[in-house]
Parts: sequence; C-alpha cells; structure tokens
Amino acid sequence: MINRYSLAVTQDKFIKSYPAVDKQYAYKKSYNISPLQKSCIIYKAAQYEMCYAVWGLLPHFSKDSSNAGNLYNAAVEGISSKASYRIPIRQSRCVIPADSYYTEYKGSWYRVMRRDRSPIQMAGLYDIVTLNQSYYISFTMITVGPNRDVAGLDQRMPAVMRDDVLEAWLDKSTPLPQVMELIKVAENYQWVYYPVSDDVATVGSNGPELHEEIKSERTLFDLV
Repeated sequence: MINRYSLAVTQDKFIKSYPAVDKQYAYKKSYNISPLQKSCIIYKAAQYEMCYAVWGLLPHFSKDSSNAGNLYNAAVEGISSKASYRIPIRQSRCVIPADSYYTEYKGSWYRVMRRDRSPIQMAGLYDIVTLNQSYYISFTMITVGPNRDVAGLDQRMPAVMRDDVLEAWLDKSTPLPQVMELIKVAENYQWVYYPVSDDVATVGSNGPELHEEIKSERTLFDLV
C-alpha cells in the first residue's frame, strides 16, 4: 500500500509541468501527504482543471460525508467491476501530481522518485458526494505491480501516466478497454530510492528534512 507521498516542487516548476491547466487554487507544497488530507488533483471538464480533494475515496453512493480514508489505493486488478470504482474508472479519472512517494520496508521508510527528479503524474480516480447542498470531492491512487527498480522494496507502486497518454486518460469519452490499456507498470531503470526519517509515518510531520537521505552506518558485521 502507498499511504504517503510528496509534492514539493517549486511554484514555477509546477506551473511549467501543467501549462494547460486552469489552476483554481494556489499551489501548496507538502512534503508528507497522507490519507484524509487534501491535495491537488488534475482532471478534465470543459478544460483541464485543478482542485483540492481529500485523499481517500468516498463513493458517490455514500449516505453521509464520514470518510474512514480506507480507499486511498485502488488496485488495478478488478478495478472496472468493483462497486466503488466501476463508475469513476469510466467517468472520473484524474492525475495526482507528485515528486515522490514513500514506502515502508522492514521497518524503515524509503523515498521513491524518478532518477531525473522530474514530476510524477500518478493515475487516480475521483468522486463527488453531494450532501446538504455541498460537494465533497475525494480521490484514490491507482496501484500496479512493481517494476524492476523497486521490486525489492515493495509489491505495489503507483500507476504513472506518461505525457503522451495524459489526454486520453483524462478524456471522459475514452472507451474503457483503451483506458485499461493506459494503466501500465512504470518504465524500468528510471526510478531510484533511498532511506528517509521515520517521521514520515507521523501524520502532520511536514518539512524538507523528510526528503533528506538517512545515511546508514556500516558495522563490522556488515563486512563479514
């Protein structure tokens, strides 16, 4: 499960990454986004737009706005038939901007990112619940199996959209078979990771120090 990620690129870099997006809200940096927190997503209506939504899908058929945050990941396997996802995968697809994500392995946390440190466009689904004349917008991150770069670290990784398929992914008229073909495991030999502070696990912990690599100390036992 992927339950932490970051979006901390500069304002200029963010704008350059999404020049066609009508940015309704000011961009906000975050070094540690966790379920039930708000973060930006990009979707297409009449044009490409950005909004802030809660991470953790609350399906449109929900009777109230109480969100346990359990649906923060949507495994691609069976996604087109599961009750919470079968309509969003057809009508409400989005991109989740990020610069890295975190994963825990054997009690330690790691930051995973592109080798060239370029922004990541993670595939997502969003839904809108209308209650008491107000809108509650939430999203989930689609996950796939790992590529070679991270296979030794985790069994899942976010599905990532390339620039050349972004339009088809966000277009509501794209047929479902084509949509499913767009969800692929990320390219090999383009991802790196390194250990970071365990503070990533703390909700509310948010600062540039979370991006810093933790240097491990080698002992005599490591040399045997």
